[in-house]
Amino acid sequence: MAKTTKKPRLAVGIDRGGTRTRIVLMDGRGSELKRVVHPTSHLKHLPDLIIRTVSEWRLEPHVPVVIATRGAMTKKWKKPFLLKKLKDRVNLLDVISDAQAAYLAAHGSGSGILLIAGTGSVVFLKRPGGSFEKIGGHGHAGGDPGSGLWIGTRFLKKIKTDKKRLDRRARAAYAAKAVRKAENGHPIAVKIIREAHEHLSDLLTAAVEACLGQHPGPLRVALAGGLMQNVFFRKRFIALARSRLLAAPALFPGGASLVFITLKRPAEHAAAELAMGTFYAGNKNT
Repeated sequence: MAKTTKKPRLAVGIDRGGTRTRIVLMDGRGSELKRVVHPTSHLKHLPDLIIRTVSEWRLEPHVPVVIATRGAMTKKWKKPFLLKKLKDRVNLLDVISDAQAAYLAAHGSGSGILLIAGTGSVVFLKRPGGSFEKIGGHGHAGGDPGSGLWIGTRFLKKIKTDKKRLDRRARAAYAAKAVRKAENGHPIAVKIIREAHEHLSDLLTAAVEACLGQHPGPLRVALAGGLMQNVFFRKRFIALARSRLLAAPALFPGGASLVFITLKRPAEHAAAELAMGTFYAGNKNT
């Protein structure tokens, strides 16, 4: 009798952020097999990009997919739109917020706070009952306070560059230049980055207040997003946040403290692992 070979377990995770869209193929051991990265475009183009990618990777129709996209929590039409466009084309299991995927990448099933400072800025936390809550991330035209778009827009205005000809991505890209100049002591950039850190600290303070009494012991705060990948920006933010938060004993009863962490894995990996766990748990013979 011929021995049957069990097919490898595969899953696709997609992280559609403000600047880039990342698509990965993972196996059952948690290894990344394939990856593509594209500039983020309008959501209407995402289904074609996914269909083209899975076709190029020659994936079987059953391979599960989870999409994490910006705006999934506030713009409820995005999930049904993607489910409809991808029906019978890929095995799309769920559409979640990119912030939710980043939270899973940082804390898994545990509790804590996620602060994202990239093109936008937002804080994400999970309530004891399992529901997720968002603070900030309103998508202001000039950028969420403290975000890359906010920094870039203000920096361009201060150096008197015509920002009207630049789209959101181009303006947000100037944040990296502002951070470099602040690190070198440029007075205008220093002031802008300081204000950005204050706005982000306000977001974190609101999240800590929302968590009062829910997390005994150290409160884990995961920092994510392009700005937080810059060592100078991250260290200056942590120093300011600690000084402001720990100066308010009411926020940390019983001697609790803050512990700042980074993501344990990329958000697109967390999306793929969610797809893997959801699909194969109910398909033990696949």
